[in-house]
Amino acid sequence: MPLNTLRLLCALALTSWASASPAALPRQLTYRDSGNYQFNPTSRNLAVYYGKAQNTDSPSLYDLCTNSNVDMIVMGFVRQLNGPTALPSFGFTRYCKTPATVTDKTRVSCPDMAANITFCQNMGKKVLISLGGSVSNLTLDSVSDAHEAASILWNVFGAGANSTALRPFGNVAIDGFDFDFESGADTTHMDTLASSLQSYFRSSSPERYISAAPLCANNTILPYGLYANANFVWPRFYNAKACCFGSKGFNKSVSTWYNYLNSINSDLGPTYPRVYLGGLSFNNSNSGFMEPDAFVNATFTGRRLVQSKFGGVSLWEGTDGLVTKNAQGRDFLNVTKAGLLGDI
Repeated sequence: MPLNTLRLLCALALTSWASASPAALPRQLTYRDSGNYQFNPTSRNLAVYYGKAQNTDSPSLYDLCTNSNVDMIVMGFVRQLNGPTALPSFGFTRYCKTPATVTDKTRVSCPDMAANITFCQNMGKKVLISLGGSVSNLTLDSVSDAHEAASILWNVFGAGANSTALRPFGNVAIDGFDFDFESGADTTHMDTLASSLQSYFRSSSPERYISAAPLCANNTILPYGLYANANFVWPRFYNAKACCFGSKGFNKSVSTWYNYLNSINSDLGPTYPRVYLGGLSFNNSNSGFMEPDAFVNATFTGRRLVQSKFGGVSLWEGTDGLVTKNAQGRDFLNVTKAGLLGDI
């Protein structure tokens, strides 16, 4: 074969390989360490959970609020509702106190946390509260129970005013609710709860949001109607070996989720639900953790599979992500956000 012909064939082969396998190409991430990149519901956001850190005894909401890489913070968890005249049980009461003039111990005040939530919101970030977690009792026995649950959540944590004595954050209202149901929790009537919450959201401003965090192995763990009322869905691609980050089944699972969510006839319009990739920001000795740089490469693959509905990445857990660093000393949140800002 003539030498010039051989060179031409090699060049064509390399061009074909590069266009077909962009994941194999090295990437130079651009890190942006200053400035405040405010939340945009249809952009590439980084959402982080807060409240159950593994690697620090004093996780700080303020640290996440001041971090330019973070767009959404999801506080966990509301574990039980307790009825219309009692405060829901939630997992961050250690930041709260019982007012001296109150004898009912379910009525607590969280002024420091309220101040931090306000600070976050003033920084252009959104603060949501998550329902569920690893252990919870949020079973709804009927449609009317679901409507009542929505009223409780709206009045206690949202912009409602009927239960001001129960409001742990005073007049501060959070920006939405996250659905994180694990360990076989009953999700019956959660679609009604979500649609009822969305109806409350439409009654006030600013815009508020619903997110959902199902396990990657099962896209029916939550009812169809909940997905139809969710702005953001971030399947947990961890703690499930068959579909977690780094597994052989990851790509197939991402594609399955995208195809399913893209087929949803959303009550919120064709833009939703936005599909996020849910990952681990620290090694929990289970499955799905990847070192920061490898994780970013995997998210590039996920972004191509999700296509136009890609919304970003969610991480469990935010303050743990500040501790996990790559070889250059950049923390997990910084590396992940650099990947989200990069083009593919």
